[in-house]
Amino acid sequence: MANLINQFCAISGQTPNWSKSAILFSSHVSPNAMQDIKQIFPVSSLDANFTHLGHPLILPAKNRVLAYNFVLDKFLQKLPSYKANLVSHAARLELIRSVFSAIPVYYMANILFTKKLIAKLTAIIRNFWWTSVRQNDSTKSLCLRAWKDICNSKDEGGLGVRNLKAINESLILSAAWKLAKDPSSHLYLVLKAKYFPNASIWTATTTPPKSAFWASILKMLPKLKTHSFYQITQGNISIWSTPWCNNWSSIHEHLIPQHAGFVYPALVKDLWLPGQRIWNQTLIFSIFQQPLASIIVHTDIVDDEIPDLLCWDLTPNGICSSKSAYKLCLQDIHANPRHAPTVVPLDLKNLLKIFWKQKNMLPRVQTFAWRLLRKALPTGMRAGRFSIHISQMCCRCGQSEDEFHLFFLCHFARAAWFSSPWFLKADVLTQGHTTMHSVLIAFIQRNHPHGSIPNILNFLWSLWKARNYFLLDRNKALPYQVSIAAGALNLEPHDVLSGLSIKNQQVQHIPASNQLPLPGNSLRSDLLVVGPKIYSDAAFRTKKVPGLPPGDVAIGVGIYISLPSEQGEINIQIQASASSTSTPLQAESIALASATNIASRLNIMDATFLTDCLTLAKCAALANTLDPSIPWNIRKDLAIFFSNILQLLILKCFILLEKLMELPITLLTRFSQRISDLLLCS
Repeated sequence: MANLINQFCAISGQTPNWSKSAILFSSHVSPNAMQDIKQIFPVSSLDANFTHLGHPLILPAKNRVLAYNFVLDKFLQKLPSYKANLVSHAARLELIRSVFSAIPVYYMANILFTKKLIAKLTAIIRNFWWTSVRQNDSTKSLCLRAWKDICNSKDEGGLGVRNLKAINESLILSAAWKLAKDPSSHLYLVLKAKYFPNASIWTATTTPPKSAFWASILKMLPKLKTHSFYQITQGNISIWSTPWCNNWSSIHEHLIPQHAGFVYPALVKDLWLPGQRIWNQTLIFSIFQQPLASIIVHTDIVDDEIPDLLCWDLTPNGICSSKSAYKLCLQDIHANPRHAPTVVPLDLKNLLKIFWKQKNMLPRVQTFAWRLLRKALPTGMRAGRFSIHISQMCCRCGQSEDEFHLFFLCHFARAAWFSSPWFLKADVLTQGHTTMHSVLIAFIQRNHPHGSIPNILNFLWSLWKARNYFLLDRNKALPYQVSIAAGALNLEPHDVLSGLSIKNQQVQHIPASNQLPLPGNSLRSDLLVVGPKIYSDAAFRTKKVPGLPPGDVAIGVGIYISLPSEQGEINIQIQASASSTSTPLQAESIALASATNIASRLNIMDATFLTDCLTLAKCAALANTLDPSIPWNIRKDLAIFFSNILQLLILKCFILLEKLMELPITLLTRFSQRISDLLLCS
């Protein structure tokens, strides 16, 4: 090894930095051997606290996560620089998203943290958002809403804070996906040589001793197997150790015993008819039992020359993104009733969605609205249940203080609502309502001249601030001053006008569509198309279909062909039912593939295919089924589309050659070169 290093230094002109180098000796190396090695390599011994790129290289065998306790220290070191008592909850929320949730990501990508460590990290973030209480303080934070509700998505009534456990699992799941996606990578080859030399990653088992990273990968393999599958194109994947069909993991349990000397097929293409991409049903039903044999013969085969694709069934493009992995891990966590968030009524979720979409509202007002509707405001009655030092009575009138009293029934709130510009009797607004969101929905539907969503929430926010100032003896505002404070929260009018002017400029710069656009774009009128036109459409129905069992999908395909001729236009209309699909996009792709099949059989050349699905048109314009933007469930139909288009193009070239046979040979050579270029482009 020393000679190799010396040769490398002589050739490259570089030399190792021995002062920054270290060597790790196992417990089986004798002290004399250590000294002999150190005389050859002048380096120090590697201690247990050595880190590389922030990661500890030596992990304790009994408790490996102890080496990552420094992540806790990083959290606690960040807290003093953010004085949470001086910033709003919206600002704390942004700090959590951009800073605290990002700190452990780098380390979580290599090992699954224990529940205890994640609980400590979560407690720091939770206390920071509620009351800015540090972990080593004796004061307990007043948490008025479960953290699992806050970590829920905004569409489901939460605040969209990332769950640390779900982040950790999704990062390891993404790493497992990358290993399975690229079996030729250096990391995959190293892990295979050490932990599964005679198997694939899909059939790998726990074999001690194992690294912390590989142990984490093994825990995420069940999720990877459940949602991964190979899209068969060439069939060059193993039948016995890859997810190529449903129930592939139990394929050995469905084998039919064969005679001695029978050689079982190894690859998927061995189950095809010779020279064709069609299942050999005779062979399959003689090898496999039911129902696996029927599952195999109904597995789709994509007619394309691209390699077999590993796909993720939770994303349209078949790629395991970090977002889809996080959603999957979060759903599995919520599947446990103990960790499931509170069910939010549909009308409340819709109202919160409307609030979050208000671009002309301050973030702190939006966060306040969430706390108000999710019962997370520290009113007297709610906060008084947790501490005897907090009075449950209103600081102004001495009555029990809940949301209804604070914002509508207190004499101060009633006076504020009755002042300009509202002129409303607040007690009338709450009659017949038991929840705050029902009051706001009814208020918005009253169509008050001043009753826009930003104005209502800004006014409620100002009432809340006036109550807090009065409670803390900072400022005793008058009722009419609440409307003035709420008006100051509105965006400046010129901001809205400037936004409108930008939109007007964008509209003015839209070019007139008087020319035929490129394939994959919207067409203003089909009158711009010259030549044969083929229209395809599909109907996707899931209910109210006579004779259709509940839960099933009915698919209808319609094709309309318009052929110009000397005698006039020839029209052909075709209607048919199709096999069940999972999405409307897949139904549209079946219609397009059927249209090209008909065009190929009728030898309709120079045709323009028209569809009302812009997504499908853009995918077809790519002319490449391997493109990552193409959804995996329409690749089979697009491969049929491309194959039929190519056949029509070749047929057109054959007709062109027949017409050119009477031309001189010099002209034929030029045309042959042009045709070969055309075929290559296709």
